[in-house]
Amino acid sequence: MALLGAAPMMALAIYWMNRSPWPGSEGAKGPMTAQGLYQQAARESQDGNRAATERHLRMALGVIASPDASANDRRWELRVRSSLATMVSARGELREAREIAAPACRMGPDNAPPESLVSAGLCDQ
Repeated sequence: MALLGAAPMMALAIYWMNRSPWPGSEGAKGPMTAQGLYQQAARESQDGNRAATERHLRMALGVIASPDASANDRRWELRVRSSLATMVSARGELREAREIAAPACRMGPDNAPPESLVSAGLCDQ
């Protein structure tokens, strides 16, 4: 019986945890990281907020481009560039999308373009 009384509190705690800022994201404590901003962009995307999703992906690219970016931030570059380029392409701005994707087009094995970007028309084979 005591467990049933805790269920509403647990549900509230889980809801609150899902809404709190990701570590390393905008609004969280500490420095922003590419991973934190990407995760915040993913949450905004699930909420259907395309403008905020794109803004957080661009912020993540800014963190990655920073001269003092960590190795962990740089590991997120392919994922961030692919997601942002796909969003921009869906908006109909293919030229800008290809510019965003260009560095990622050389990040596959043996500098081959990732298949997802080739199939989206953002990298040449």
